[in-house]
Amino acid sequence: MCDTVAGGPERHTGHDGRRSRRRPLVTVAVVALALGTLGATVAMVTGSGDGSGGGSDSRGGFPTRIGPPELPGLGGGDSSASPSASPTESSPEPPNDSPTVSPTEPPTGPPTATHDPDDPGYSAWAGPGCASGEYTEHGRFENGDAAWYTVTDGGYEGGSCDGRFSAVPMSGSPARDRGSTATWSWKLGKAYEKCALAVYVPDSGRPADTAGHPTVYRVLRDPADTSSAYAAFGVRQTAHRGSLVSVGSYRVEGESFSVQLLDRGRDWGGEDRYGAHHAAAQMNLNCT
Repeated sequence: MCDTVAGGPERHTGHDGRRSRRRPLVTVAVVALALGTLGATVAMVTGSGDGSGGGSDSRGGFPTRIGPPELPGLGGGDSSASPSASPTESSPEPPNDSPTVSPTEPPTGPPTATHDPDDPGYSAWAGPGCASGEYTEHGRFENGDAAWYTVTDGGYEGGSCDGRFSAVPMSGSPARDRGSTATWSWKLGKAYEKCALAVYVPDSGRPADTAGHPTVYRVLRDPADTSSAYAAFGVRQTAHRGSLVSVGSYRVEGESFSVQLLDRGRDWGGEDRYGAHHAAAQMNLNCT
């Protein structure tokens, strides 16, 4: 469980035994484009399973290319791909000096942290209730359902993670942040060039707990420096509850890899938005 810390970072480690929950992998399409206020590449997550970005798909009801500065319309074309399907690599032209973001295979195999000096590969989970990786929260406050709260079930259970997750209150605006963040970090050293990232979207059975529409994340060079963002992506949590969502492959800049959730989002204007929270659960990183 999480202790209340007003305005300061909070670190979560350790886990309790819980029943195993297995969830499907969802391979998604990723589109690289400039995100106005972050000045970074934005990997827009859709429900498509073909691994290619751009354009629109007549087989589904949502566009697959999104423009800055806001992040509307994350959605899908194809139905979800099977875990064994290999998405097609894409190499969109990056704007200016922004990095290229390419989709990659979702993580497979046992969800445990491994870092063998004789093996260039690295795989680890991080998040609330995980013994591996690091997870911190900033700006946490508690005031019932109007604030942060911990959900004890519905996240990823397996390996070093116990299935809990945090519900993060939204800022009220899809274009502005209020200051609540969650950060996942992995210490890698200098042996790796790029990492494939997958985000677990929990399902507690209560829609307001996992209601990002979308939830926006940024990739950081330094977890302690919010100005070090060099890429960003969004996940429509409402469309992927109970799934592990592959969000692309990113180059490693430095000796760690960090991802930060932002609290921008609308929690008003409709019955399905009232009390909506972003879910901060588990992430899986695979590096080469």
